[in-house]
Amino acid sequence: MSSRPPSAPRLMPSFLWRDFFRPIILAVTVVILFRSLLWEPFRIPSGSMQPNLLIGDFIFVSKSRYGYGVFSVPFLSFVLGKQSGRILGKQPERGDMAVFRKPNKTNEILVKRIVGLPGDSIRVVDGVLEINSQRVTRERLSNSNYRETLPNGVSYPIEESDGDNGVQDNTPLYRVPSGKYFFMGDNRDNSLDSRYGNEVGFVPYSHLVGPVVRVWFSVDLDRSFPFNVRWQRVLRSLSDIEAEERNRTTGDVQ
Repeated sequence: MSSRPPSAPRLMPSFLWRDFFRPIILAVTVVILFRSLLWEPFRIPSGSMQPNLLIGDFIFVSKSRYGYGVFSVPFLSFVLGKQSGRILGKQPERGDMAVFRKPNKTNEILVKRIVGLPGDSIRVVDGVLEINSQRVTRERLSNSNYRETLPNGVSYPIEESDGDNGVQDNTPLYRVPSGKYFFMGDNRDNSLDSRYGNEVGFVPYSHLVGPVVRVWFSVDLDRSFPFNVRWQRVLRSLSDIEAEERNRTTGDVQ
């Protein structure tokens, strides 16, 4: 009897690769590149950036604005080798609302506003921010909201829910070291930020992920879908939201 030769392994039919696997691989690759190099999505879980960012907002952060580091693109550690390295690095501007990794717990991510640049002296006196011994302009919008304008002209609303007598409304003088930044939340009395040195403190340039550029979706967590969608915030740029809040007055100023 003649034995039959072993059959050759069957190759994947070309249509499976062409019509099924290749599109999936391409889609995954595009998503990875988009998140790593362009915009990365984050969700806002707390009210520390009210009135500009709300609990339930979903934001996009620009990954290219500050360049790329190991905390914004993790696989770059194979290239840079050091946490302080950055590719195509660009300096942040005062007033940027930015996402960063906590210096002492890099697995935790925060979003706050940059008010102090390297070399600045920062303090808060009776609720008013001082930068390099100059009081920042603050205009009342309502009983608890103000419009704050930084020395470079960047303007945005802040919230003082406890008035000017909150825990961190009078601080010591902070001198921002080289290569680091001072962050504060817009909700001044309910924000864990650089004023708390043991928790956040000065944030190294290497720990910055990128500035917030857009709210792409938003939901009210106290309501049920689809009635909880804040349609007026969907696909809104941060600058538009800040301008709207900046110009809003409630009529309860006393």
